[in-house]
Amino acid sequence: MKTRRFLVLLALVLVPTGPAAAADDAPAAAGRGLYMRHCAPCHGQSGKGDGPNAELFLSKPRDLTDGVLDNYTTDALVKRVLDGSRLPLGLDVAALRRHSDEVGAIERHVRKFPQLDWVAVENGWAIFAERCAVCHGPFGEPRAALPDGVKAPGNLQSEAFQSSVTDTQLMDAVRHGRKGMPALVPRLREDEAANVAAFVRVLSPGFQSYSMFCGQCHGDDGVGVGNYDETVAAPAVSFDAEYFETVSPDHFRESVWHMLRDEKPSMPHFRGQLSEANVRAIIEYLRSVTKKKVPSQ
Repeated sequence: MKTRRFLVLLALVLVPTGPAAAADDAPAAAGRGLYMRHCAPCHGQSGKGDGPNAELFLSKPRDLTDGVLDNYTTDALVKRVLDGSRLPLGLDVAALRRHSDEVGAIERHVRKFPQLDWVAVENGWAIFAERCAVCHGPFGEPRAALPDGVKAPGNLQSEAFQSSVTDTQLMDAVRHGRKGMPALVPRLREDEAANVAAFVRVLSPGFQSYSMFCGQCHGDDGVGVGNYDETVAAPAVSFDAEYFETVSPDHFRESVWHMLRDEKPSMPHFRGQLSEANVRAIIEYLRSVTKKKVPSQ
């Protein structure tokens, strides 16, 4: 699944601090993983508008953990997430300048695309979002607030970490635990652990910046999300091997800066990306963790 991650309408969540939260509710458990992947980067894992992308916008995401879920039926929320009006967003130029060195990181990340096994990466991303991000954060940088008794993990983005472990050690860690890291329960199968390892290898500052600035249109794998409504056309380029054979590094960086400087981001909606069942699972998850009164349908 290709995703767009500038700012998501639905972020009304109090993310639980225990890995077993909502484990007995299959729709809610599925919704937690979907929220962590599609919503938390902007709206934060606690739903307070403090995600890693939030500082880039002039109007910060509001705190939606204050009972606003009571104002809408599930059907109304589903409709807003899938088809609501796109809301233009203003970028904070000063914050954007602080990220100026990320253009090179984006380039290094995108140049890996032709060599990546995207099926494994996508499958691993889904597992990571559901099972790992509660401690490691959506981009591999540890959360400031951790579950009780959990020691702060290392930064999975860092070159030091990436060079210190083999794929076999990564797989063993997620299946059996490693030092201060408990094993995931229920235990991952070997193929699932291999997919998580494939995703962890993608983690880098460039991955985070690409997700923030580029992925909403170009897709996780760089082949383009497509024309998901009448206002947004598919990108004209695909970041494949042929692209990098014909485009110089200077031209690529110039194109990235053009996008950062001139493009106008907007709050996306998810028709064509998430199914109605996906969105309902997210809402079921939100209902289960906020324990708010549900309006009559």
